[in-house]
Amino acid sequence: MYEVLVLCSAGMSTSMLVEKIKKEIEKKEVNLNIQAVSITEGKFLIKKEEYDLLLLGPQVAFMKEQMEHLVNGKCPVRVINSTDYGMMNADNVLTSIMETLNNRK
Repeated sequence: MYEVLVLCSAGMSTSMLVEKIKKEIEKKEVNLNIQAVSITEGKFLIKKEEYDLLLLGPQVAFMKEQMEHLVNGKCPVRVINSTDYGMMNADNVLTSIMETLNNRK
């Protein structure tokens, strides 16, 4: 099972998107676990847990380099497409997640 962590400033709007992504995961029967947390909580979790992908909400895209340094090559760090994020397009975001994970192999 893939583990994906989504980070944003407070974890609120991203949580709504993640709930929609979870519905897409169920519908498409994808073997993926995803959760959304704030940047502050995410920094703590990254040190304790293993993730296959770290996604940043567009509002924290400026922290990408810092997050890449924090994960130290253990997983890719990507920024969610701002249009998909704003439109809450869970299908496109899930497609992007799977493309990233499948290209890691």
